[in-house]
Amino acid sequence: MSASRIVGLDVARGLAVLGMVAAHVGADGSRGDGEPWPWLVASHGRPSALFAVLAGVTISLMLAHAGGRDDARAVRFTRARVATRAGILVLIGLVLAEMHTGVDIILVNLGLMMLIATPLLRLPSWALLGLAGLAFAFGRIVVEAVRPEGWWEAAPVVGRLWSLHYPALAWIGYVLLGIVVGRLALRAGRTQGLLVGLGVVAASGAALVRIVAGDGTVTGLVAHSYTPVEMTHNAGVAVAVIGAACWLAPHARTALSPLEAVGAMALSAYVLQVLIIWIVGPEMVYEPSNVALVVLELVLLATAWAWRRGLGQGPLERILTGVSNAAGARAVRGLPVPRDPEEVSA
Repeated sequence: MSASRIVGLDVARGLAVLGMVAAHVGADGSRGDGEPWPWLVASHGRPSALFAVLAGVTISLMLAHAGGRDDARAVRFTRARVATRAGILVLIGLVLAEMHTGVDIILVNLGLMMLIATPLLRLPSWALLGLAGLAFAFGRIVVEAVRPEGWWEAAPVVGRLWSLHYPALAWIGYVLLGIVVGRLALRAGRTQGLLVGLGVVAASGAALVRIVAGDGTVTGLVAHSYTPVEMTHNAGVAVAVIGAACWLAPHARTALSPLEAVGAMALSAYVLQVLIIWIVGPEMVYEPSNVALVVLELVLLATAWAWRRGLGQGPLERILTGVSNAAGARAVRGLPVPRDPEEVSA
């Protein structure tokens, strides 16, 4: 494990993965569950948005480690790596979707978001934030305007641009926001405090708008509604979690090591939970149980912790690293491949 890794980002990724697992199999009362945990409603929308923001952070750190956005060869190298990783995510996502587990697989959508972001890596932060704001403000309108009838059957990959869950045309805002966050000094206490403060203000402000304006189609804070209010709220939560995790993790690394391990091999952990659901059966999703949720999350924590201690990088992360590094090296015709301290799932 590289000493250069930002441990807090792994902790944040771990929270994102476990949060998505809770949304998949947890009983929160929204599906007529028996003995629900109502607070699990918080797992709907927010963890997946955090996952997308962290994808942008990772892209930014990859570019910075390669030489920065002012270095044309570093940009070319990173673009090739990101595009290759995106392609692998799309392929894995399509395979998982064919398992029909009842889980809305985010990986295909995330791969498309990464491809959309690839040409934008050299833009200044203000431009990226502006584009992210446009995606939050108008993404739902654009998605509904371009979504054709039979979108899935006609275009199972391209259709994820306007899909009912995680539409890439709107969710690209999260990735662009993450690229900007990744340019900050994330180890600095001042930066961490700023992220927490701004995130709390944005999330609270969006929630206040929802309370004042009610549950209309434009202002509703309903999960996966992709209104400007919901997306701003989710973005604020994601930024605050990243800031808090980067502050807390170095002070409590031993206690948080299982969560850190899940985040360090987030793609492998995500795929593992889908495989477990496939083996047990889709009733884990359609008939949720918090007993099953606790068992599944403990399995993921224990497996990731043991794997990281004994074998290091996760199995799917190894593939991403090897294939994307090779693609980057080819793209710059023999430029030495730097060791990436942020080798994570996208």
